[in-house]
Amino acid sequence: MAAECVPEGPDLKEMGEEDVWELINDNRHRISLGVKPCMLIPYLRQARVLTEMDEDEILSCLKLNNSSMRTSHMLDLLRIQGRNGAMALLESLMIHYPTIYTQVTGRKPSTEPSGFSGLIKYSDLTEYLVKALTGMQKELKEARQEASRLGSRCTSLEAQLGQTLERQEESRRLKADHGRMRKNLAAAHHDILKLKDEKCGLYARYTAVIEERSAANIHCSDLNLQVYQLQFELRKAQTETDFERQRSLKCPTPSQTQRLQEEISALHRQLLVAEKFTPVREDILGQDLVEARDVHIELAEQLRCYREENEQLTRERQEACRSRDEAQAQIARSLAEKDTLRSAHTEWKFSWESQGSSSDSLPSSPSPRPRLRRMHAICPDSDSVRGCNIKSGDITPSSVRSQNVEPPYPESLRTREKTLWYNRDSSETAECDVLLDNDFVFIPGGNEVEQSVMSNMPSCQSNNSDGLSRASAPPFLLRSRPRAMRITGRVLTISFQGEALLSQLQVVGGNKTGVFVHQVTEGSAANTVGISSGAQILEVKYEQAQQALRMVLEDTTLEEAMWALGQVQGFCHLSLRPNQDAYEKLLLQSGEAMSGDSFYVRVNMTLLGGSQDALSVSCNDILHVTCTLPAGADRSWRASHVHPCQLLDLKTGNLPNYYRAQRLLISAIEDMSIQPMALRKARDKKKTVRIVSTGRQGRNPLWVCVEDSKDKSTGPGDGSAPRGCLTLMPYTLVTPHYPPVCRPILLLPTILGRVLDQKLAEWQGFQLCEPELLSSSEHAARLQRSEVLEECEQGGQRCYTLQSVERVMKQGTHCVLPLGLDCVRRLHRAEIFPIIIFIAQSKSRAARKLKSKVQRQGWSEEQLLECSRSEESLLDKLPCLYRIVSPDSWDDKTTLLTTLHSIILEEQKKIVWVEPDLW
Repeated sequence: MAAECVPEGPDLKEMGEEDVWELINDNRHRISLGVKPCMLIPYLRQARVLTEMDEDEILSCLKLNNSSMRTSHMLDLLRIQGRNGAMALLESLMIHYPTIYTQVTGRKPSTEPSGFSGLIKYSDLTEYLVKALTGMQKELKEARQEASRLGSRCTSLEAQLGQTLERQEESRRLKADHGRMRKNLAAAHHDILKLKDEKCGLYARYTAVIEERSAANIHCSDLNLQVYQLQFELRKAQTETDFERQRSLKCPTPSQTQRLQEEISALHRQLLVAEKFTPVREDILGQDLVEARDVHIELAEQLRCYREENEQLTRERQEACRSRDEAQAQIARSLAEKDTLRSAHTEWKFSWESQGSSSDSLPSSPSPRPRLRRMHAICPDSDSVRGCNIKSGDITPSSVRSQNVEPPYPESLRTREKTLWYNRDSSETAECDVLLDNDFVFIPGGNEVEQSVMSNMPSCQSNNSDGLSRASAPPFLLRSRPRAMRITGRVLTISFQGEALLSQLQVVGGNKTGVFVHQVTEGSAANTVGISSGAQILEVKYEQAQQALRMVLEDTTLEEAMWALGQVQGFCHLSLRPNQDAYEKLLLQSGEAMSGDSFYVRVNMTLLGGSQDALSVSCNDILHVTCTLPAGADRSWRASHVHPCQLLDLKTGNLPNYYRAQRLLISAIEDMSIQPMALRKARDKKKTVRIVSTGRQGRNPLWVCVEDSKDKSTGPGDGSAPRGCLTLMPYTLVTPHYPPVCRPILLLPTILGRVLDQKLAEWQGFQLCEPELLSSSEHAARLQRSEVLEECEQGGQRCYTLQSVERVMKQGTHCVLPLGLDCVRRLHRAEIFPIIIFIAQSKSRAARKLKSKVQRQGWSEEQLLECSRSEESLLDKLPCLYRIVSPDSWDDKTTLLTTLHSIILEEQKKIVWVEPDLW
């Protein structure tokens, strides 16, 4: 109805070129904000007003940061085409953005043939409109299905949110109870302390009373003794008085007097004897002894009581401490549970909001081609270079480089851009071959030294080099890779005498930040020509053995950059780019550190930590290398173990660098080859070596590490390794992936997987992948697009396709794949990363456990063991990690399925580490 009310504007066919463009420029702001160039480019390409180069420039230019800038740049390119560009733009707006077309022209959109300018033939226009309508209907259907799925997901999240709120309320109630219990505990503890203080006071008073009683008893005994002495003296005085009185009454004769004196003397002697020990005194002393014994017994009883009370108080104190610890533990558990619930609530809320926002902005057309990014590897894949083959198949070399990894916050886990590792399409392979730019090439003439950094050099020239010593050259000088980024900044090439270049310059940085000049020696040639700190080194050119060499240092590690600059021993050319902001950011983050390296590798051998700072690693461990030239560690890297579920560094230590690790790997393989068979079988139970080679390229970039003077290929004069060589790789580069949905399940060996797939699919959350019936033309088209994973029968039309797997994954369930190992790489190209589980066989034990099930499928035990041996040898060739189920971990089919279910749940939470496909 709104379109019917719009007044008719002027006829566009009657307007001149300037009038039409003036009309468009008046509405340029509206068009730039509301139009996506990827929607209009197909029509503009068909109308021949835009070329393929224009399309690449619009969609891939690094200067165009957003959709508005790309749309504005597209209008500028159409302005060059004149009236045809304007008419094609308005017609594309009429098809894809009728509302904007009405606002710009004032006319109602019409799909009548008379409404078009004739830039496209009527048949082509009809075909384009039909395709556009079909695509819109398909997108509308998918959008409705996605909205329905999101609605059900929202309902489940609301239920989970309600449960979370209930748990939060329960946590709040527990917190209140905990506070009340803490208050009660504090009050009880205060009362206990008061009672203890009172008891201590009573004990002190009781002790003082006992001491006073003892002193009183002693004083009473002394008084009794004094009373006895006084009574004895009183009786003695009375006796003497009576005797004197009788003597005064009666005058004795001298004989009587003498007799009486003798009697008195005898009495005195008897008195002295009596005073020494008398029965009374004996009784007193006996009584004192009894009292002393009673006091001793009483004191011993009191001491025993005190000890019992002390032990009881100690037990009460321990119980109180134990209760306090239990209360604190309960508090900690409650707080941890509260934090967990809070984080889960926040994550659910964020996921709900992000899914709600993503459902409102579903793409209405195929997304534009992703931006080109730098390809970091030990040797990036190059289809233009072919090399030696090994028995297991062709292997693509890789290099120790890294790609900047975004921090694992929830939004980045769902919106991370997909990195272009390699292109498998045959049409794009030809373009990649043309765009190959060698990192290390020979410059045929001196005049060509000053050419642009972006000039393409033939790859065949690098294969004829024989001037460098291969005994020390790192891999980055000997590989070729497609250029993934243009140098758009201002680049300055400085020529000077670079004799002992490392003594003139000190560099910092690495593959993550770039290599920068850190310090320049005063008075050196580099200082004379004006090289200063903060300049990024992009490449270095110099002559050696009468040949001009060029080394690209834009994305090399610090170790490679130091080696490359150390090769310069004469006149050289340095290409520098001022980048003070990145240099200051590097110094600020690293604190004057000398490394800006950061990449992740998969270890292909077991290394035992010999020294204190050495990192102990096992085969297939994932490590984060943060420095290739650590201080105080010769020929070592600084690396850390990585958390299996998050991008977090764990234990950190030193690791042998690439060449030293390669020598250790070769020594380990030689030791294994000469070991007895019994020791070799015992060692195979725990994997120590994973053999990965770089035999695909004709020029072997890592052969320099094998220093064998008898082998001519390692001599300094040879420019390339023999085509039949086998160069081993101790580390391979890996990149993290975060699958947003349930990952498919692939059970191996294939025969046992066929037996277990149907049973596993019966579990909740699992569904068996069903084949599709394709026509001959559709089968050929999908086979050309590599969408056919496997055919059910040879020459048949029933096939397992990527679409069937994606259909199951969109339902939020695990897709059980009844396929073999060949489907893994096809799934990886579609950004689908299956969980690979290999059920190991121990003699025929596992086959005996499932003998009836295996025979029911038409296979024998010998076939199962042979299939297991053949597929186990291919596991190391996979570009991803896998899990092995030990035959001792399950007893029957039920326990095996339970073990598989727990492994799948564990693997779903982990980060998927994928290396460049080496086959």
